[in-house]
This record gives sequence, structure tokens and C-alpha cells, in this order.
Amino acid sequence: MEQFDLTIPDQVNAGTSIYRIASVALNWENKTMTIVLTAPGGFRKTIQYVDPQATTMMRAINKANLSTKSLHKRLLEQLATDGELIGAISGLPD
Repeated sequence: MEQFDLTIPDQVNAGTSIYRIASVALNWENKTMTIVLTAPGGFRKTIQYVDPQATTMMRAINKANLSTKSLHKRLLEQLATDGELIGAISGLPD
């Protein structure tokens, strides 16, 4: 499973050094996208995007060739680009 290895452990939940995607909700009607990350020990982190960024991301996902790069990796890369996570992606897609 792909995961995001944090360079600096999360300070919100001391010691959290990795996150994995637990769920992704695409809400076209409300133009929102919610990503829930989970860490060992059950800690959860929720990141929500709203329009126009949510719509742009959902359109890109809808058109993406997921055989070349997994959905999880694309989302983790976006979270890193947006400064939500700092570190590196590791693991293989399920």
C-alpha cells in the first residue's frame, strides 16, 4: 500500500510519521473533495478542498489514466504540492 512518509513527525499527534489514504469523497453537487488520511494508532487527518480547486482536481481524476499512476499516489502528490504533507511517498499500489 502506498503511504506518505513524513520528514518531520506530525505535531498534532506527536510521533505520527506516516499517513495512508483511508477514504476519498468526491461531491460534484457541492463542489467539494474530502480526503481522510489514517496513521498507525488510529489517528485521522481530514483535508477538504472546495471549489474551484476541488472541481479542477475531480476533473483531472475523472480523466486520469490510473494504470500509469495510482489514484492514491496522485492524491498524495497533490497533498504534498499543497503543503499539507512534507516528506516522500513510498510503497506500491494495492
